[in-house]
Amino acid sequence: MSKEMSKEMSKEEFIVSADDAGNRLDKYLRFKVEGLNQGTIEKYLRKGDIRVGGAKQKSSYRLQEGEVVQISGFLRNIAKAPAPKKKSTLTADERKHIRSLVIDEGEDYWILNKPPGLAVQGGSKTTNHVDRLLPGLVEEGEPIPKLVHRLDKDTSGVLLIAKTGKAAQALGKEFANKNVEKTYWALVVGLPDLSEGRIDMPLAKLGDVDGEKVQVDYDEGQRAVTYYRVIEALGNKLSWLELLPSTGRTHQLRVHCTEALKTPIVGDGKYGGAGAFPFGRVPMHLHARGLSFTAPSGKKVSVIAPLPPHMMKTWNEFGLELDASSG
Repeated sequence: MSKEMSKEMSKEEFIVSADDAGNRLDKYLRFKVEGLNQGTIEKYLRKGDIRVGGAKQKSSYRLQEGEVVQISGFLRNIAKAPAPKKKSTLTADERKHIRSLVIDEGEDYWILNKPPGLAVQGGSKTTNHVDRLLPGLVEEGEPIPKLVHRLDKDTSGVLLIAKTGKAAQALGKEFANKNVEKTYWALVVGLPDLSEGRIDMPLAKLGDVDGEKVQVDYDEGQRAVTYYRVIEALGNKLSWLELLPSTGRTHQLRVHCTEALKTPIVGDGKYGGAGAFPFGRVPMHLHARGLSFTAPSGKKVSVIAPLPPHMMKTWNEFGLELDASSG
């Protein structure tokens, strides 16, 4: 078999999930294949070793849900080279910190309770993030854990981590096929008109800000669906909501609470403005409470994450009883 034929047959494919729809292709590739840098991405996009649905695309291409991203197998080997350097940079305190966040572990996964304020991935102005800390979960020489999905920096709660690249692919398909149930809790300003319901409001990312902010867009937006119910209300001033997203658009819950329900999440100044701070400046009150999925081993997993300290403080101050929730 020729080198060209071998190269062509060695392909790796990713199905774009609702969580990743609307993201730039280059950003998506860096998330999926650890160690790929921008120069490598640009080079092999031009050569056709990275394609979307069999076609060449530019790095700035915005992905659609359900599209298949194909990469030549040798690219993962190229990307592996710098990985060991990542492990040696962690301090003992950083390794202790990331391990302290683990709330569940299985044969092929860890589940973290991510604190608010800690980004999941890095950026030009973000050097401390979960992805950088993941080598701290393992010993030297073991496979580096992989992110499976993401949470906003200011959102706390359940974050699923794969122990191997193979497990990450299997778990990623579970998300793409909508086989993962995600439950969020939020404290919002005001009271929705209906105590429970379904929000179907499309969202689009603004310009080239690469996910910094989204807006409602009925013409070109990606479909975004959220189910909600009021767990407890404090008159018409504050409401404790359970949110069940069936899609995973960037900032979906934040925009749906603000624009569809007219009840901004407490602490979400980006979308709620000054109205999101009815009792002073506080961190955002949005928490990924639960996650249910099937692990690659076949095990059915259901886990909940305790509220972060700032939300627990608010719950106590306003007399919100955790027993009021069925979860």
